[in-house]
Amino acid sequence: MNLTDVSLLAILFSAISNTIIGTLWYSPLLFANIWMKGMGKKKEEIDMKGANLGYLLNILASFISAYVLSVFINLIDHVTILDGALVGFLAGFGIAACREVSPTFFEGRRRILFFISSGYHIVALTVMGIIIAAFA
Repeated sequence: MNLTDVSLLAILFSAISNTIIGTLWYSPLLFANIWMKGMGKKKEEIDMKGANLGYLLNILASFISAYVLSVFINLIDHVTILDGALVGFLAGFGIAACREVSPTFFEGRRRILFFISSGYHIVALTVMGIIIAAFA
């Protein structure tokens, strides 16, 4: 497989879905209040200048993740949506969520932050895998 044999539209839609899921995941509708409590912060203490840079970097990371996930999924012959979901789930659970273990225990973070962050990665990458597989 050539590393350029990916759907740019799939990457774009996947990156957008990741951003939407992240926005909802860390909103008051879902986990914002629990996340802030776990961080030991109040809404007024959140640095919006730092948050804006975080949003920008997250969007960039979303495109990189979508591209890499697309390469993985395109390695499968006759890919189905279920295949895309499985690859996305495995990337979320087996890579992203497992990478959250170190900061949780070595940095002394509260365990609830591990579950919130890991859950976000698992859900977002699974959805991204589904979108990419739909274009494969």
